[in-house]
Amino acid sequence: MARRAPLNAVLRYVCRVMPPPLPVLPPGARWLCRRKDLLFLVVEHPPQCRTLRVSAGKKGEDDYQAYRLAFPYIVYALTFYRDDFEEMKMFFRSRPLASPEDSLYHPNLPNVRGEPGHYGSQRVCLRYRPEMLEGVPLAESVPALIDFFWSTGFNQDIAGSAFERAQKLDPRFAGFSAWEAATREDPLFPLEVPWEPAGRTLPQLWQECLKLHGETDQPVSSAEELADILYRLPVGY
Repeated sequence: MARRAPLNAVLRYVCRVMPPPLPVLPPGARWLCRRKDLLFLVVEHPPQCRTLRVSAGKKGEDDYQAYRLAFPYIVYALTFYRDDFEEMKMFFRSRPLASPEDSLYHPNLPNVRGEPGHYGSQRVCLRYRPEMLEGVPLAESVPALIDFFWSTGFNQDIAGSAFERAQKLDPRFAGFSAWEAATREDPLFPLEVPWEPAGRTLPQLWQECLKLHGETDQPVSSAEELADILYRLPVGY
């Protein structure tokens, strides 16, 4: 039997039952999850050498020195909420991702939080990022955010940083000069380093994002998790 309905009612129904179209993804995109206003994107970069500006360690002084340093595979996990960038975490690997369940490892950069077991562990410092990137399509904003991170000055005065932890892994990370010398000798040496396991997979990171935004049935279990949720609430919410 033929049925009739107003066009606007049909369109509302289609919007409810059909997933929204996928956005154009940036180069290196490996995994994407989305629920309601929350989007989680994983990007991978191959081994390469990068030039970093590193401070001698004293606050308030423009004493940055450039080092050419080798890196293994780098996995970036970026979270967007209501189309605006929220945070980025970084992990190392000695081989490319083959599955979302692959192990992730702590990075070794001073501007990355290093405490294991903490939700904020592996979170990169992106203070003073360009506000013009807010609301920009992923294909443009993600490469710009990653480039912005690498172009900033790296400070050695951050206690408990990822670099501090990684210095114990290999003598070639005893300091940035040692790291640069090892890079000149063998640019692929980071693929041989026994990086410290992060103890989290990509699906687990996604579940953490969902929990912090109240999208799971799991209750908040600590004041620290509650503080993270409150920090992410938009102004005037």
